[in-house]
Amino acid sequence: MPNSGVYVLWLHLSQRATITVGRLGIFTFPPGVYAYAGSAQRNLQQRIARHRRLEKTLHWHVDYFRAEAGFLGVSVFPEAPKAGECSCAAQLLRFPGAAIPAPGLGSSDCSCPSHLIHLPGVGPELVSLGDAVHHIQLGAAEALALFDAGD
Repeated sequence: MPNSGVYVLWLHLSQRATITVGRLGIFTFPPGVYAYAGSAQRNLQQRIARHRRLEKTLHWHVDYFRAEAGFLGVSVFPEAPKAGECSCAAQLLRFPGAAIPAPGLGSSDCSCPSHLIHLPGVGPELVSLGDAVHHIQLGAAEALALFDAGD
């Protein structure tokens, strides 16, 4: 697999959580499935491995959320350009009921409202996540077979 591209992290909160997201602020997140759109123009596989780990220095906004959320899986759009993460976040926002729980999370280097999207209509089951990723129009996604049952 190429080592650059856009990815969607699929995360799950089993209950409401109030989380301090670095200097961005304190936010209350409802339970459910979340999608985080990101990119890595190099070292994509290492970036994904880092997102999977719970033990790490909290650096990016999503790290603070990930510390509380279970990891469901990741979908990768190999070799998609960095701008693809913004396109991906915008498309995720078109899902019925999609909401932005923390404005600015993951989007400090662009004009997007957020790169973390709450998807209350999507369940944590593998089938729903697989269906969801086919609706993102960035080309063919590779679902890295990392759909864990949780952490």
